[in-house]
Amino acid sequence: MNTIVDRFLNHVTMYRLVLFYVAGLLAVSFGLGFFKLVPHDPTALAFSGVVILAVCWLTNRLFAILFRVPVNTESIYITALILALIMPPVTASNLVGVAGLAVASVVAIASKFLLAIGRKHIFNPVAIGVFASAMLLDQPATWWVGGNMTLLPFVLVGGLLVVRKVQRFDMIGVYILANLVATLATTTPEMYGEALSEALIYSPLFFAGFAMLTEPLTAPHAKIPRLIYGALVGALSSPNVHIGSFYLSPEVAFLVGNLFAYAVSPKGRFKLTLLRIEKMASGCYDFVFATEKKLAFKAGQYLDWTLHVRHPDDRGNRRPFTIASAPTEGEVRLGVKFYPGPSAFKRTLSAMKPGDVIYGSQIAGSFTLPRNETEKLAFIAGGIGVTPFRSMVQDMIDRKDRRPAILLYGNNRLDEIAYADIFDRAERELGLRTVYAVAEPHAAGSNLHQGLIDEALIQREIPDFRDRTFYISGPRAMVVRFQRVLKHLGVARSRIHVDFFPGFA
Repeated sequence: MNTIVDRFLNHVTMYRLVLFYVAGLLAVSFGLGFFKLVPHDPTALAFSGVVILAVCWLTNRLFAILFRVPVNTESIYITALILALIMPPVTASNLVGVAGLAVASVVAIASKFLLAIGRKHIFNPVAIGVFASAMLLDQPATWWVGGNMTLLPFVLVGGLLVVRKVQRFDMIGVYILANLVATLATTTPEMYGEALSEALIYSPLFFAGFAMLTEPLTAPHAKIPRLIYGALVGALSSPNVHIGSFYLSPEVAFLVGNLFAYAVSPKGRFKLTLLRIEKMASGCYDFVFATEKKLAFKAGQYLDWTLHVRHPDDRGNRRPFTIASAPTEGEVRLGVKFYPGPSAFKRTLSAMKPGDVIYGSQIAGSFTLPRNETEKLAFIAGGIGVTPFRSMVQDMIDRKDRRPAILLYGNNRLDEIAYADIFDRAERELGLRTVYAVAEPHAAGSNLHQGLIDEALIQREIPDFRDRTFYISGPRAMVVRFQRVLKHLGVARSRIHVDFFPGFA
């Protein structure tokens, strides 16, 4: 079952998955409305949804033309659909209610352009939109989708898929725990049962966490700040938390959390101009870019890349990719594997010419070299999952970092091996040992293993494996498999660092 779920998740972007999630909830709510299983008339829900979608689309169109930047099409509709799920549905005769929907929609979309520093927006668009509607017109969000028992199973199933996709179970867990602790801390003991029931069943706790807390552009990416962010938003979302006579709402909790996230996160959005494209292996290419200003990142970190895709498909126009270059290099490299039937994003990427631009944001990731330069390392790479190791090894060469390191690099065919020149140079200059595992028959070479990387190969090539820190990068199924193998071999959990590439052909 896990393999089937992951196979589906590997072929859809995070944004498209969230779009499916919120669109599905709205469709289910509309259908249940005819049976009076949700508290709102389906006609009012449909009318409100149309108003919000129209205003969001028009506002985004105007600002995109004004600022001349590519935008993530999915994010427009995600914002609109979340607003439709939490703002009170109204009919055309309720002019104040319609005005509240319009204000929330305009402010939500406009905030992505206007409330931004260095091309990075600060606040969750939905949170700032509904806050503006409440403050200006006294039309607050009612978060009705999160307080309905009938919808709860749909909220949970879809939401857990989103969390599995983005691998943020730790942040969601801390968020829920902090909310429950704050709720109990502000409730008398005899009311604990009712308070917990209200929080877990009849509050927006789960929907807000799944649909908004996971939004990557306004949340920290580093682990510790991410956990603090989840705890902060969770605690402040508790219904009894107040400052004097002012009781905080979920949207206010998000705004406070967003300020914290902005303070601790890398700043800015980067414009990268294509210099050239280099073929590095069969079906694999390096896109080499110049930047407006030098990027400050650590070897092994990734960047969110946004490309203007004329007709985006269900995999969207924004992707996280590891930066294949080292921080010591003047150019920025993006290593990409192209498969048959590529996505619209990759088709557009492959058609780029020197001088074309792409935008990057959110430098993040903890898949980086340890500070202790005497620590012995072991790298396990599968396919295009080798890109963070290209960054790390090039960085080690440039800094003359001679820490003991071994790389096991697996591919299906010999001609799929990428960056062999970098690894060969590291072997000569640093003593890095690379073993290429190739599945195709009759492959031969002094440092080549015919077959897949397995437990026996690890034991043979890395006899001191219990003393090494392992880094694993590749498809999720491969990463999970080697986590299990290393644990079975007795490698401590703290010595296993993982990264995975979610596909997106």
